[in-house]
Amino acid sequence: MFNWLVSHPVALMITAVGLWMLYPPLVNYLVDLTNVYYVAAVAHSFAALGMILCVITLFIGREKIPFSSILTRDSLKRVSSPTLFSGILICANHLLLYAALSVSDDFDVIAILVFETWPILFFYIDSILRRSKRKTTISDYVFSGAAFAGFLVLTAPNVDIADWLLLDSPMLHSMGLAGLGGLAMAINCYFRMRCMDAWSDVSERQKLNLSSFKRGLLTETGVRTIAAPLLIGALFFSGQEIPATDPINILLLMFVGVVILALGSLLYDLSVFSADNASISALWYLMPVGAVLILAIMQGRMLNQYEAVASVLIVSSNIFLGLRYPLKSSLLVLFVSVCSIGIWILFAPVAAIESYYDLLAVSTVFFVLLATFALDRTTALNRDRESHLGEFSEQVFGVLELHDKGDVTPETQAYISKIKQYVQWNLHSFLRAFSSFKELADNQQQVETLKYSLLPYLKDDEAKRDRLLELFKVGDKLMTMESDRIPPEEFVILILLGATNVFFSLVFRPETLSAALFALIVGASVIYLLLIIFERDRYAQIRHDHALVCDNLMSYLKARPAESLQDAECDPTAEQIDVAIKTKSIGVHTRGRAYWVFSIFALLFAGFGYGFLYESLQEQRSFESSPLLSTRTAHETEINIALLDWPSAQIKGHILAAIINQHTELNASMLSLSNEQVFREMDDDEGSVDIHPDLWIENNPELIRRYVKAFGSVTLGEQLVKGSQGLCYTDVGINKGKSFSFTDLTKQAIAQRFDLTGDGRGDIWIGADGWSSVDIERRRLSAYGLDPYYNYHVFDPDVLNMLIERNNLSQVPSLFFCYYPDALFMNEHVHFLNETPHNPSRWAEIVRGRSHDVPSAGTSWPKTDIRVAYRTSLENKSPELVTLLKQFHISNRESVAMMAKLQQGQSPEQIAAQWIASHQNTILEWLTGFNLSARDGREETNSVITAQ
Repeated sequence: MFNWLVSHPVALMITAVGLWMLYPPLVNYLVDLTNVYYVAAVAHSFAALGMILCVITLFIGREKIPFSSILTRDSLKRVSSPTLFSGILICANHLLLYAALSVSDDFDVIAILVFETWPILFFYIDSILRRSKRKTTISDYVFSGAAFAGFLVLTAPNVDIADWLLLDSPMLHSMGLAGLGGLAMAINCYFRMRCMDAWSDVSERQKLNLSSFKRGLLTETGVRTIAAPLLIGALFFSGQEIPATDPINILLLMFVGVVILALGSLLYDLSVFSADNASISALWYLMPVGAVLILAIMQGRMLNQYEAVASVLIVSSNIFLGLRYPLKSSLLVLFVSVCSIGIWILFAPVAAIESYYDLLAVSTVFFVLLATFALDRTTALNRDRESHLGEFSEQVFGVLELHDKGDVTPETQAYISKIKQYVQWNLHSFLRAFSSFKELADNQQQVETLKYSLLPYLKDDEAKRDRLLELFKVGDKLMTMESDRIPPEEFVILILLGATNVFFSLVFRPETLSAALFALIVGASVIYLLLIIFERDRYAQIRHDHALVCDNLMSYLKARPAESLQDAECDPTAEQIDVAIKTKSIGVHTRGRAYWVFSIFALLFAGFGYGFLYESLQEQRSFESSPLLSTRTAHETEINIALLDWPSAQIKGHILAAIINQHTELNASMLSLSNEQVFREMDDDEGSVDIHPDLWIENNPELIRRYVKAFGSVTLGEQLVKGSQGLCYTDVGINKGKSFSFTDLTKQAIAQRFDLTGDGRGDIWIGADGWSSVDIERRRLSAYGLDPYYNYHVFDPDVLNMLIERNNLSQVPSLFFCYYPDALFMNEHVHFLNETPHNPSRWAEIVRGRSHDVPSAGTSWPKTDIRVAYRTSLENKSPELVTLLKQFHISNRESVAMMAKLQQGQSPEQIAAQWIASHQNTILEWLTGFNLSARDGREETNSVITAQ
C-alpha cells in the first residue's frame, strides 16, 4: 500500500491536501491561545526534530546509507544552496502572510486570495526553469487556470469590489505583503524541487540508489532545519511573550509540526517531483472545496451558487489533470467555453427588457438557419468522405495486386514505393493528421507531384494505367473535399450569432424561474450545436470501422516490400498516421475514457446550472407572465425616505417628506430599515429607499467608502452640521458637579457605582443593534482598559431613556454612549466624560485594526459631519429634488429642541409641520438654491447707506 501511494503522484497530492486541510482550524485554535510567532516557531521546531529522527534511520540497519557518501564536499556543494534558499523562503512566506493578515480584518480574504496564487506561480516558474525535466502541454495551463478560477469564485462572496475600485493604502499594503508571501512560497517550492534534483545527482554519482522517498526525506530535513532557527529568532525579535501551554496544546503543536508541516510537505514534494509537471499542484485547491463541503454538512444547508460552481470547476479540472486524458481540441474548447460562460453568467447582472423574447426569437432564427446549413454541409461532406474511403481502399488493393510480389526489379520497386507514398499522403489528409492548412496544401502538392511521376511507369500497360487512374479519381475526391470545409468567415458569423444568442438569453431575461430555465436550455443548446459543427468540420473523431480500414491499409502497405527512395517525408507521415489512428478513433479501448470525460462535463453543466437557477430563485422579484402580454412602465413618482431608529433621523425624515409632498410633484413616504440596509437599497437601481436623512459620517466609514467613493451610487448633501459623540454619565447619586475621566472609570470603586446587575462590574450601554458605532465604541472602551471592569450592553434607545429616567428617580448613576444633538442633553444631569483631544493615529488603529486585537491606546471620537445622503440617480429623475437635498440641514440647537418635544409626546409629523410653518423662507432657499437671506442683508445695508 505504501509503495503504491509513493508511486502515484495524484494519490500523494490528495493525501498531502487532506493533511493540510487540518492546518487552518488547528493553527487558528492555537494562535487564539498563544500567538502567531510562538505557534510558527514551535511547530517548525517539532517538524525539524521529527525529520532529523527519520533521517537518522537511513544510516542504520542492513540497508543503511554510508554517512561519508552523503557529506562529501561535492554533495554539500550541490545540495547546500537550494536547501538554504528554501529554508529562508519558508520563514519569509510565513512571516509575510502573517504580516499581511495583521494589517486589518477588512482585507483578510484579499490577502489570502493573493497569497494562494502560489501554486500557479510555482507551475509557471517550474515549467520555465526546469523545462528539460518537464513535459507540459496547453491542457496543463488550461486546467490549472480553471482550478484557480474556481478558487476565485469560492472567495468571491467575501471580496468587496469596492476594495479593488479604491485600492486605498491599507489594502495595497496587505496585497503587497501577501503577494510577496505567495511569490516566496512559489520560489520555495521550486528550490525544493532543485534540492530533490541535487540529491538525485548525488545518488547517481555516489551510486547510493536513493529512492524518491529518501531524497524527499533528506530535502525536507534540510529545509526544516534551516527554517526552524530562523522562526525561533523571529519569535524573540518580535517581543512576544512565550506563553504557558498545557500538555494537550503541546501535543497539538507536535501534530501540526510533524504530521502536517513535515509529512504533508514531504508528500507534496514527492507528488510534484514524480509528476510530468507542476500543474498537479493545482490539486491544492481541493482543500478549500473539502472545507466548504464539510462546513455545509455540519450546518445542514445546501451549497450556495458560488460554492457549487467553484466545486465543479476545481474538481473537474483536477480530475482532468490527475487522469491526464489527452482531450481533443474541440473538447478543450468546450471546457474553456463552458467555464468562461458559466463564470460570466454567475456574476453578470440580469438586465430585463420588455423585448426579451422578440430579440431572442430573431437571434435564434438567424443562428438556427445558418447552423442547420453548416451542420448539414459538414455532415454530408463527412458521409461522402467515409463512403469514398472504402472505394479508395479497394482501388489501392487492386492496383498493388496487379504487380507480382516476387518482382524485385528496380523499376517495379520504385513504382510501388511511390504508390505507398501516394496512399499515405491521402490517408494523412483523410485522418486530418496535418497541423495546419499550410501543411494540407503541401500534402496536396506532394500528391500531384507523385501522380505525374507514377504515370510514366505504366505507359506500355493500358489496363494497369486505367486502374491507376481510377485510384487517382477516388483519391482526388478524398483530397479535394478537405477544401470544401466551412470557410473561416462563415465560422466567425456563426460564432457571433451564437454568442449573441447566448448573451440575449442569459442577460436580458426577466427575473423569473421559467425564464432562467428557458435561458439555460437555449444557452446550452447553442453551445452544444456549435461544438457539433466544429467537431464535424474538423473531423476530429474517427469511427472504429473507418479506423480499422485505415489501419488495415497501413498494415498492407508495410507488408509490401519496396525499395526505399530515401524520401525523408515518407516515414514521418506514416508515424503521424499511426498516431492519428490511435488518438482519434473511437472503440472499445476508449469507451472508459469517453465515459469519464462525459461524466466530468455533465458535472460541469450540473454545477453551473445549479448556480444559475439558485441565483434566479434567490433574486426572483417578479411574477411569472406570458411573453405575449404587453406591459408598460408607469412614470416613477414615488420617493422613499429611510425611517431610522434614532430621533433626529426620524424628525428630519418627516420634515423632508412633508416638504417634498407640498412643493414637488413627487410623492414621499417613510420606510423603516436599518442603517446598512438603507445603503444597500440606495445602491440597487430597483432599491426601495432613495434618501438617508441623517448620516453621521465618522460612524459609517466603510459604507461611505463602498457606496459613495467606490461605486458612486450614493451622493452626500453639500450642507452639514457638526455632531459630537462619546461616553456620557449622569451625576445623580454622586457628587454633583464632579467630572469623570477614563482614568477614574478604571478604578474598581468607581466601576461598582455603575453596577446595575449586581456582579461587581459596571454596566455601559454602547448603542442599539444595527448601529455601526457599536463595534467602534466597544473597541474604543477596550483601548481605554475598561474590559476588566465593565459589561457592555446593546438595546433600543427608548429602553435607555426609560432606564435613565428610572435611575434618576432612584438616585443611581448611569453610564452610556451618547451623541449630540440628542434630547438627553436637555437633562441637566447628563454630561460628557472628560477625554484627551482626538488622536488620528490611535483612531485609525481603533477603526481599522483587527477585531481580536485590543488597540494600544484609546482616544476621543472625532467631531463628525452630519449630512443627508441620497441615491445618485435622483439627479436624472428630479433635479429640483436634488437641489433641495444639497441644501438641506437643520441646526443642532433646533434638533435638540424638536427631540425634546418628541419626548414630551408629540408625534414626528406634528413636529415637522410646526417647523415647516415657521421656516418658509429657509425652505424656499433650499428649493431654489438661492441665498435669499444674504440678499436681504445686502439690500438692508444699501438702504441704510442711501438714507444716510
